[in-house]
Amino acid sequence: MLGTGMGQELRTYRIKGIVQGVGFRPFVYRLAEKYGLGGWVLNDSDGVIAEVQGTGSLLDQFAHEVRHKAPALALVNEVVLVDQVAVTAGKYDSFRILESERKQDRETLISPDTNVCEDCLRELFDPSDRRHGYPFINCTNCGPRFSIVRDIPYDRQYTTMSAFPMCEECSSEYEDVRDRRFHAQPNACWACGPQVKLFDKQRRAIPDGEPIGRAAELLKQGAIIAVKGLGGYHLVADPLNESAVEELRKRKKRDGKPFALMAETAEQARLFAEVSEEEERLLSSKERPIVLLRRRESDPFHPEVAPNNRFYGVMLAYTPLHHLLLRDRFSALIATSANLSDEPIVYKDEDAFEKLSGIADYFLVHNRDIHIRVDDSIVRYDREAPGGGQTAIIRRARGFAPLPVDFHHRLPSALGLGAELKNTVCLSKHNRFFVSQHIGDLKNHNVYQSYVRMIGHFRKLLQIDPEVIACDAHPDFYSTQFAESQRDLPIVRVQHHHAHLAACMCENGLEEPVIGVIFDGTGYGSDGKIWGGEFLVGDYLGFERKAHLDYFALPGGDKAVKEPYRIAIGLLAELYGDDIKGLHLPLVKELDPFELSVLSRMATRQVNSPLTSSMGRLFDAVSALIGIRRTILYEGQAAIELEQIIDESAANSQPFRYRLIRDNDGIGIDFRPLFGELVALLESESINPGELSYRFHLTVVRMVTEVCEEIRRDTGLRTVVLSGGVFLNRFLLTRCFTSLTDAGFDVRTHSRVPTNDGGVSLGQAVVAGYRLKEGLR
Repeated sequence: MLGTGMGQELRTYRIKGIVQGVGFRPFVYRLAEKYGLGGWVLNDSDGVIAEVQGTGSLLDQFAHEVRHKAPALALVNEVVLVDQVAVTAGKYDSFRILESERKQDRETLISPDTNVCEDCLRELFDPSDRRHGYPFINCTNCGPRFSIVRDIPYDRQYTTMSAFPMCEECSSEYEDVRDRRFHAQPNACWACGPQVKLFDKQRRAIPDGEPIGRAAELLKQGAIIAVKGLGGYHLVADPLNESAVEELRKRKKRDGKPFALMAETAEQARLFAEVSEEEERLLSSKERPIVLLRRRESDPFHPEVAPNNRFYGVMLAYTPLHHLLLRDRFSALIATSANLSDEPIVYKDEDAFEKLSGIADYFLVHNRDIHIRVDDSIVRYDREAPGGGQTAIIRRARGFAPLPVDFHHRLPSALGLGAELKNTVCLSKHNRFFVSQHIGDLKNHNVYQSYVRMIGHFRKLLQIDPEVIACDAHPDFYSTQFAESQRDLPIVRVQHHHAHLAACMCENGLEEPVIGVIFDGTGYGSDGKIWGGEFLVGDYLGFERKAHLDYFALPGGDKAVKEPYRIAIGLLAELYGDDIKGLHLPLVKELDPFELSVLSRMATRQVNSPLTSSMGRLFDAVSALIGIRRTILYEGQAAIELEQIIDESAANSQPFRYRLIRDNDGIGIDFRPLFGELVALLESESINPGELSYRFHLTVVRMVTEVCEEIRRDTGLRTVVLSGGVFLNRFLLTRCFTSLTDAGFDVRTHSRVPTNDGGVSLGQAVVAGYRLKEGLR
């Protein structure tokens, strides 16, 4: 019952955040009813606005619950009182939900795609429910969001569900404010919504009334099936079927990289992987990422699912279709991104049949369009990280994008174009930095096309017109060329490792200068050389290189990245000259003498052998030298497998030797004594590769700590940020964190964007924003 108007107020509230498509308006409606308030609520391009009438105390309670008791998928950033007037008579005798409004300037947030909720899952398997077995069941608490949105506000006509007019029953649910599906934009059922069909590779429909059940039968028989999911296609196979696993690896030309696995429940994941309480929380979260889990010693799957790897990448089913495919049929399925080598995940049906027909035997397809591709996110939980463990995002995509990273300063809007590899883009507005989903490696033309489309879509969806554009300092990157191809915006070129430093500072809310330990594979340095083992001192406006790994040669340039034995030979040639031929090392003895001679001359004379200070390449060289991985089949494989063999029972072992050399350029780190000690141990033949790996990692930890202590003596700085792809190495990250903390440093790492190049766009955007604000370029 509404009041008579005595002592009442009329207030207008602006609510910002993820407040559309998450049941927020019916939540506000029910709150208004609870407190007997009149007025209205509606969506507009800025979020949600509500005009509410009632007594002051009730309006205060209403506003508090709006802020603190929002629906599960909502993210309320602020509840702003924009107008307040006293009224002597009631203006409203009820509370209503009004139609959405569109405005030119938009600040609303779009929800990421989310997993199917428990209520919908229960209905999915309830034979008495009208949506029993319907693979697109959803409600306001779950389902597709970002991948189907064409524009905002988030209403059905601006999504790919506009192609499916609702039937009478679905319309009734959609219009009923008390229904769980009130204004659920993807709402649908068997009668009116998307459908699934099974095809063979010639695009002939398989005449079966149960396409998902038929697909499951074919998987058990060893078939490989391309399955259309939420943000793209997966290639799916039975990990228990030896021939299917081997055939998938052969057809996909993916010789060593692990395949992801999908299980329906955490209990099923425990059949083949160790799952801690924290890892189960990540697996079961609404983001449903791929979580890296340690393999059980006697798991039942074919070794080729994840060769030479102690971990599986595991995700739980996140769409109704996945649950229907897995339930009572498989403990897990291989569910790897459907793409050709180095290309983006396939998400359009035409492309799927064209590009995947040489890999997949069948295609499980639905007719709900995916507007923008979104790959699976990858995370891990570091149990040994100080502070009780920490979650690290390795690939930020489905479930996380397009959520912003909030900063503590308002800056001019910027567009960060990201790195050449593992690319993301970042658009900023005021104090929010919107990092896109993982796009991929821009060296591939199809990825670059996806990149250009993503930039346009992001700008349209977020309605951000950047004032500055930021790119890498490398003149030949596609992203740099993209920046230079436009004439509307000033360009800020951000050195690669400075962008890493700034990204880690931003997500940790740091302002004052820091020591940045930035380790990765490749970054264009200020001196034109290839950097990657850097100790910087800097802030958002600039940096100074205080120390770095000594330069060494990459015989053959880019070829050395894929053939790390070249780097090892180059270092041996530098150390031993012509005596390299007499070394009693498997790497030397098994190499063709002519190639050995050519590589040695290339390195020592610096012929087609660019110099690098890359820590990532040093890891590769050590891996090749001790016989772990001489050539790689995927990026980072040599370093990954070097970490995998660490023998921690060698805890009493000492680090190898190295030297710090001060000169006019700062501190040079001479690691060659380390290489000499390794050679001596390898020639003695009484070696344990796991112990050598442990000692090498320990050496890098000691090196990091000692150099940071030297820089602290020079600068007085005690805050250290750790960034760059090398810090995906969990042993190195946790040991560096502990060692630096014990030495009195305040250590910060990444948790909201990847430490690898997936976080570079954030750093570029914040640097560009600061420089524009300060009138610098």
